[in-house]
Amino acid sequence: MVNISVNYFIYSNQNIELGNPRVLIIGDSHPTRSINPKYLANAVNISQTAEPYILTYWKLRKVLKTNKPEIVVIGFAPHNISQFNDYKFSDKFWSLEMFKRSYPIHNFNEVEKVIEVDYHQFLEVYFKNNSFYPKLDHSYYIGEYSNSDLRNISGWKTSIKRHYYKDDKEVGVSMVSINYLESIIELCHRNDIKVFLVSSPVHVDYYSAIPDNILKAYDSLKRKYSSKAIIFDKTNDFSYPDSLFRNSDHVNNLGATKFTSELKKFIEGKERRDLN
Repeated sequence: MVNISVNYFIYSNQNIELGNPRVLIIGDSHPTRSINPKYLANAVNISQTAEPYILTYWKLRKVLKTNKPEIVVIGFAPHNISQFNDYKFSDKFWSLEMFKRSYPIHNFNEVEKVIEVDYHQFLEVYFKNNSFYPKLDHSYYIGEYSNSDLRNISGWKTSIKRHYYKDDKEVGVSMVSINYLESIIELCHRNDIKVFLVSSPVHVDYYSAIPDNILKAYDSLKRKYSSKAIIFDKTNDFSYPDSLFRNSDHVNNLGATKFTSELKKFIEGKERRDLN
């Protein structure tokens, strides 16, 4: 119990020092793979693979206590609003990693009525990370840009099944994810932060297999958030050749260089127009 108390004190009071970046990049594997912060002025990418908006919100709430960016770039793509995200705190495939990241910043009281939480698994992770010895750093939820030069788009069916199906049945739109995206945007607005909703390209084979109900909801959200955020959507930009894809729904290093360059020009153009 002593180690648990010590670790609780440490992570409750741990400041996340990111160097106070001007541009903060958050979200899941899409911004993790596609937005290289070294090509943007004073930017930090803290995205992590498979991160649902629930966890993104908890993370941003913690990070903004010690960092005041001018711009927050949020990964925003069709799979982000799929109900497969609702299972990430209960499904054995996802929950172990999600609990490892979230135990220092979670508030499951917010979500336990709308998603299932495997508390047994959570307690196992919590005690494993807090019981044995004091640790100075509990910020497993802070990610970074990470990519490779891989080129293999053959697995698009597997990605589609993972993102939009459960037990071979098509899942619906996640209202939980949408509500937390709304919370992220509102949190930024309360802190006078400009919001960019950004989606990197996916391969045409992957895009063509996204369920219609997801695409319709995604397009509807783009219209809704056009008054609250600046949208940069390259989801169906099929000008990216196969050589720029790591797999069917992520660009590789070369693709990230191209995409980040386009995003940089877009942000700079928006800022110039705001000054005029």
